[in-house]
This record gives sequence, structure tokens and C-alpha cells, in this order.
Amino acid sequence: MTKVDNRELIVLKRNNVAYQPIQIQEINYKVAIYLRLSRDDENIGDSESIINQREFLTKYVKNQTNWELEDIYIDDGFTGTNFNRPGFIRLKKDIEKGKINLVITKDLSRLGRDYIDTGYYLEKYFPAKRVRYIAVNDGIDTFEKNNGNNDMGAFKSVVNDMYAKDISKKVRTAKRTKAEKGEFIGAFAPYGYKKYPNDITKLVIDEEVADVVRYIFSEYNKGNGLSYIARRLNERKIECPSIYKQRTTKYHCKTLTGLWGHETIKSILRNRVYIGELIQRKGEMVSYKVKKYITLPEGEHIIQKNAHEAIISKEEFDLAQSILNMKTHKVHRKGSKEHLLSGLLYCPRCHNKYRFQKQTGLENDMVAICSVYNRYGKEYCSRVAIKESILNKAVKDDLKVIAKERINKNKIISLKEVKSLQKEKSKINKQKFAFDRRFEEIDKMIKSSYEDKVKGILTTEEFIKITNEYREEKEKLKLRIKQLEKQLNSYEDTKEDEIMKIIKSITDFENIDRNIIITLVNKIEIIDSETIKIYYKFSE
Repeated sequence: MTKVDNRELIVLKRNNVAYQPIQIQEINYKVAIYLRLSRDDENIGDSESIINQREFLTKYVKNQTNWELEDIYIDDGFTGTNFNRPGFIRLKKDIEKGKINLVITKDLSRLGRDYIDTGYYLEKYFPAKRVRYIAVNDGIDTFEKNNGNNDMGAFKSVVNDMYAKDISKKVRTAKRTKAEKGEFIGAFAPYGYKKYPNDITKLVIDEEVADVVRYIFSEYNKGNGLSYIARRLNERKIECPSIYKQRTTKYHCKTLTGLWGHETIKSILRNRVYIGELIQRKGEMVSYKVKKYITLPEGEHIIQKNAHEAIISKEEFDLAQSILNMKTHKVHRKGSKEHLLSGLLYCPRCHNKYRFQKQTGLENDMVAICSVYNRYGKEYCSRVAIKESILNKAVKDDLKVIAKERINKNKIISLKEVKSLQKEKSKINKQKFAFDRRFEEIDKMIKSSYEDKVKGILTTEEFIKITNEYREEKEKLKLRIKQLEKQLNSYEDTKEDEIMKIIKSITDFENIDRNIIITLVNKIEIIDSETIKIYYKFSE
């Protein structure tokens, strides 16, 4: 055995034949340091800070041979319960490009706290991409086959997941407690207010835009409409609430136009925050893992009166509500036309919806026109209009052509059965909704009966009798609701058949109504006065 260029060369001789030397080479690693800190982790201490993570891991990488630091990926303020984080997404893209073959974190919890997703990256994603993963403090190294700490990774992920769940519960409890004390718990102050500099749980009037709120209430109470007020604010170049919030906070604006609209005006007129009231806990996330926001019933809202200084007097606010309520219920006139394509038409230039309106010279027809152009003018979008009759014919004809080319009529059945099925599903949904409401009413009545018992209005015997009757009704309702849910679930399997049935009606040149259009079409873009682009729900 000899040494050449610091690499071992093994020369074997068998039957006096010399074999080629085998060179044992070390892997050169392109290293990615991944740092993560959620807002909840900030309470743990300085050891978990981004700066300390960076210093610790950078020093660790420098002390290794054949390791080259490629990049540092940071997610500051992002939860570990999911992997939808910008820094981690960028890291994955670089792994896909082959720029990274070693990922290192301070510990496993920095990679993630959801044990299912974390396990996926440890057991499947990194190995499939031939990427080595190291969690320094946990002693995990996926390229060390005899490392016992690797086997403990799954258990550590479960513990990290349980920690995230515990933190979530504590945060929810803390927020509820603060809301009940009249403290503001929102991430951003409502338009017209800002958080007090020395106490972010208190709201103070934002004088920079408070006059805009006063103007809105004043103009509306004078009889001017929502669209009129929005137009005046846009003419004066006043920033809409989302744009203003983005400029003054860390809020990321999602508005397409950046303009005031009548819905924004209405939401301000409806908001009781402007008379000094705090209405909080209007909704919450489903769980610490499912980041879906659900709206809570009004009975669960936390209301605090005189929580901060009012911008609008109660008299002004009440007047605005009475005007809004009078205009809320629209009069549905006999013979009013339902548009076949209403809600499906979009402008490819500003990405807002088209609307139908009358045009001089067209007595029996209407035109579709961009809602942004119609409301704000040519400065914000182009005038591209198209007759409704032309639109309807084009969509119907296209559906018929597609259906005739692609559908085997012998394998599908009539539209009559589809409508019957839809009608039955609608009927079941209405029954279930009624039963659900009754179920909630019974809970309230049991609670009310208990309060009457405590107050002495009901005797113990009366209370027991009433509650027993209610409980029997609840059990029957529960059974009936389960039956209806089972029936509805059975209909879900027939969704594809429904579409096939609908297409059958098209191929047979039956009437194409709005229900058919909504079932088959996602959206329609108005390219120009003679061209449209249809996005269908089926693959072709």
C-alpha cells in the first residue's frame, strides 16, 4: 500500500496481473444554512435568535473540511407548523437546481414543528435529492448510517409538534384574555386609528386619515351614495385603506387597482370601531395546523364599549345605519333579466370583472364592459365592450362544438335527471340547514332553562322534564343530520356523471341555461370586441 498525492492507492495482484488503482475521494459539500424563528419562539430567549443561529452555524461550517457555504436561507417570523415559508421555498428551488447537497440547521425544530411534514423531508425528500441533512444540537446526520440520533428524529418531531400545539393554545388563551380586558389584539389598527406608541393594545386616532372617515360619514348622511363618495376620494388622490396600511406598516397589499370602491366605503360605514367600540374575536383559525379562518357567530364576539376615543358620534353612526338598511333590500322588478354569463366575465388588462349595462341605440340588447373602466374611466383601464347577444351565442356554440367532437352520446343520460338530482340535493341541504339551526336553538334553550332554574323561575322537576325533552329531540336531530350527510356524500360520487349529463343536453341542442354554464365554465376573458377566451372546468 502506497500513498500518492495524499490519496490511498490500492494495488492488487492476482495471477501476476496488476489491477488499476482505486481512489477513495471525499465528497465536496455545497452547504445551505437554514435559519427560522417564529414570533412565538422569540419568548424563549436569545439562544434561539436569528443572529445567534447564524453565528453558531457559520462557525460550525467553517470548521469542516470540503464544505463550502453556498447560501444562508432565513425565515424570520414564520411558524414551523407548515413549510410555506419564502426562505424554505427558495432553498428547495436551489436544491432542485443542484446548487445544494447539504442542509444544516441548529436543531430539528428550526426545520419544522409539524411531525408529518418534517418526517417527509427527512425520510423522503432529502434522500431522493441525495441531500445530506444535519441538525447540530440534536446530533442528527442523515448520511451517518449508524447514528442512533437519526432514529430519534421521529420522536423529536412529535415532541416539537406537541410544543407547537401547546404554544397555540396559550396564544389563543392570552388573546382571548386580552380581548375580554378591552385590549386591542389585532395585527393592524383599523383605518382611522393607530396603535399607541407605548402600548400596542390601545388605539389612538390617526389624525392623518381621521378626516377621511369623518368625510365619508358626513357625505353619506347628506344623501350622497357609496360610488359617489368613492369617486370623489379617487379624484382627490387619497390613498385607499389597503394602500395606506402598506405604506405605514408591514402589511402587504393585495388590491388590484389601489382605488376606493363602494364596498370599502360600506365597510367603514358599518364599523362600530369609529364610535369607540371594540368588537373582537369575530373569527379564528381552525387549528394550529389548518390555517383556515372561520367566522364565529355574533354571540361569541367579544365587545368592549368606550374602549378608545370615537371619531364619529353615535348619532351620526346611527343615521348612517338607518340609511344603509333602507338601501340594503333591492326591489326585484317583474321581468328583470337574468344574464347568462353574469359573474364569469373578466378583463385580462386589469383582472377585474365585466358588468352588463344598457347602451343608447340597443333596445333589446346590452353590452358587457369592464367595471373598472366604467367606474373610474380610461385612466385605469381600456374601453373594450361586446354585445351580450354575441357573447351568449359564442359560448353556446363553442360548448356545442366541443361536446359534439368529444362526447360519446351512448354513455350519457338526459339533462332531466341532472336537474332532478340537483333539486334533490338542494332540498336535502335545506333540510340539513334547518336541523342544524334547530340543534343550536335547543342548546340555547337548555342554557336559558338552566338560568331560569337558578333564578327560581323553574323548579328542579320542571327543569329536568324540559331538558330531557330537549335532549331526546337533539338525539333524533343528530341521527337525522347524519343520515342527510351520508345521502349528500353519496351524491358527490356522481359529480362526473352530472357533467356528462349536462354535456348530453348540449349535444342534443336542448336549451343551455345558466346552471349548465356555471357547471362547465370557470371564467371568460374579453380580449377585444370580437375575441373571447373561455376557461372550462374540464381538462380540455
